[in-house]
Amino acid sequence: MLLVGLPPLSLNALEPALRRSAEVLSVPFPGSSFDRAAEEFDADMVVVDVTYLDESRVRPLILSRFVHRKPVVVFVSDGGGAWLHDLAAERSQPLSDPSISGLVALASASPLRLAVER
Repeated sequence: MLLVGLPPLSLNALEPALRRSAEVLSVPFPGSSFDRAAEEFDADMVVVDVTYLDESRVRPLILSRFVHRKPVVVFVSDGGGAWLHDLAAERSQPLSDPSISGLVALASASPLRLAVER
């Protein structure tokens, strides 16, 4: 699990919950830490906070960085909305439950279960 650009409050809530079921790395965006993580960390899921970013510019940039590894990429914002891109299945859709518990459930679900639910 790769957490990108999450503010400290969200990170403090989400990271411990995710560590129970996944290896977690959190990095700021943009920056060299993000660049290294995009190249070296093989994440099954990437969560990106776009609250203070221009989503129309950031979303294609992030997706292009992970297209070769094909994780699930979730874009969240403090407005409560979230968008999920499953790069392996080539599907994009709104995420129905962008809460911390919803993200933890998504991260801890088996790949078979994810495919069935979609």
